[in-house]
Parts: sequence; C-alpha cells; structure tokens
Amino acid sequence: MTIKGEREHIMHRRDFILLSAASAIAAPSIVRAQGKSFSGVTLQINGYGGDYDRLMTELIATPLKERTGLNVIYTPGSSAAAVAKVIATPDNPPFDIVLCDSPSLPELISADVTKPATADQIGGISKILPRMREFGDYGIPFTVSAMALAYNTKYIDQPLFSYADLARPKLKDRVGLFNLENNGGLLFLLALAEANGGGVDNIDPGFAAFAKIKTNVASLTPSTVNLQQLFQQQEVWAGALWDGRVNAMRTAGMPLELVTPQEGLYAVRSYFCPIKNSKHPEAVKAYLEQAMSDEFIGGLAKFFRYGPTTNVQLPEDIARTILTYGERASNIKSVDWNKVAANRSAWFARFNREFR
Repeated sequence: MTIKGEREHIMHRRDFILLSAASAIAAPSIVRAQGKSFSGVTLQINGYGGDYDRLMTELIATPLKERTGLNVIYTPGSSAAAVAKVIATPDNPPFDIVLCDSPSLPELISADVTKPATADQIGGISKILPRMREFGDYGIPFTVSAMALAYNTKYIDQPLFSYADLARPKLKDRVGLFNLENNGGLLFLLALAEANGGGVDNIDPGFAAFAKIKTNVASLTPSTVNLQQLFQQQEVWAGALWDGRVNAMRTAGMPLELVTPQEGLYAVRSYFCPIKNSKHPEAVKAYLEQAMSDEFIGGLAKFFRYGPTTNVQLPEDIARTILTYGERASNIKSVDWNKVAANRSAWFARFNREFR
C-alpha cells in the first residue's frame, strides 16, 4: 500500500470510529431502554457483501452488540435468492430482515411475508424524506442508487448530455451498458421508453431507442463490478452506470464526468424489510431503529456516495457529489414497480432475442 493509500485508509477508519462513538451517545430510544436484554439473541439478515456488510457491521451490528448484547449474522448473496427463500418457508423464515431493492418489494408484499413498519413503531422512520417510500408502509428505504450517464474526458471532448448521445458514431465499440438482469439495465430501458413517448405500458419506444445505441456497445453485462472494470481499464469510454460506482472511480482519480441525463434520473431504493414470523420481533425493531440512525445512513452515503433516504445532513464536499441529495432528490422519476414486476420476464426474453 502507498503512503497516500495508508493515509486514506487511516482517515476512513478514523471517520467510522468517530461515527460508531457518536452512535453510542445518540442511541435510539428503544435501544437505550433495553440494556443487555438481547443477550443470547441472534438476528439473521442477508447481506450485499463487501463494504456494504462491513459498514452494516460497524455502524449497526457492533453498537447494538455493545449496548444490548444482540448478535447479528449477515449472509451475503443475491437478494433475489433471499426473497425466494423467505417466500418458500414463510412459517420458519431463514431471515429476520431481508435486504432488497425496489423491484423485489412487490414479490415480498404479494406473498404476504413482510410486515409494514410505521413511524410509531420505528422512531427513525419519521426522518424518511417525502417520496422515498414507494410501497406505503412496506419496506424501510435506507439508500438510493441512481443510474447516471458517465464518460471519460480523456477520450471524449464533446460533452454527453443524453443517453441518446451514446449512439454517436465516434463511440463505436466504446459504450458499456447493463443488460436486463441488472436493475440498472431495466432503468435504462424505462428511461429510453419514457423519453420517446412510451413507458411501462408501452416499452416499444425503449427497445427502438436501445437498438440505435446497440451498434456502439462493446459490452452488455449483468455485473456492476464488470462494467466498472471496463471503465477502469478504459475499454469503454461512456455508458450508463450507478452513480456511486462512478463517484468511486472519480475519487480514485479517473477523468470521468457524472451527468444526470436529459431522459431523467431513474433510481432504485434499497430496503430493510422486517419478515413475518421472526422469532425476535423486538430485536428486529431495535435493529431497524439503529439502521435508520444518522450514523448509518450518513456513513453509507459518505462512503458510497449513494443518496440518503432521510434528512441526515452531509458535509458539503460529500453532498455536492450525490445526484439525489437534498432538493435534487425531487428529480428522481417515479416507477410503477408492480407493473414492472408483471412485465419484466417478457421484456427480458425480448431483450435477449433482439440484442444477444
């Protein structure tokens, strides 16, 4: 590790230690009142892996363990798989809380395996910003991941403003995009459809617009990590990618522009979903209150630069890099995820026929 790398690592660790210390002082009321009453209790939660699980451990699980004795086990893996497991065994669910993104909520709700959560039950819910909860009282959103237009200024001197600009002849074989296995690809298709007179009820304009861009595409991938690597290796110069991933590369020194495309800002929320028939409902409440604390929501936004879902205040140098922070959150387009869930398999089959 370089001296600069060591310094940055130390700074990151210092920030999270300070955040953890602050959380001990500003503990949610339900946690302060419980002492060590959760000793011997273990919550099972699926995870996203990597830094996500590390931050959930440092800013949620560890403070809870210290104050209440509660143990938390994160099992990283596909959120779709976690949802499927809970639906398959509703009377004895493998998870007490499920983490998943917007497209999975309709499935959880229709299967009647997740419980509603209200502000009178979980204090931190009152801090959630307007329009962040897409499913009424179901699901507690904790971060916003938006699809953004990104391009490398080392190779592209004419700015890009629209997804349609990815069809420029000079970008032949230099565009990277998600396919519909990734939620980002789904949002990209919806953005193209709505920008061209269609939408969730008429996806044809989206496919037509995608076909014009496809001739420039070097890679269609389901993997966020893979698309990020293609940008880092400069095999692709432009494309649509999650805003937090673009910010990570910019922080590392890559000459990337992060643009809110003219088609609009489309995003998914990530949710904590309390599961019915959990054997530890009070421990679940304690976990969710800590999860909605400024320490966790702010720490997550600071590290990933994804948008927070609450009114947490971020430092200006962090805030200005987040496309969905503060008043800019009002730019997020609404998506009817129930209709998306009903149509997604058909769209996926068509996408594979026309673009594979």
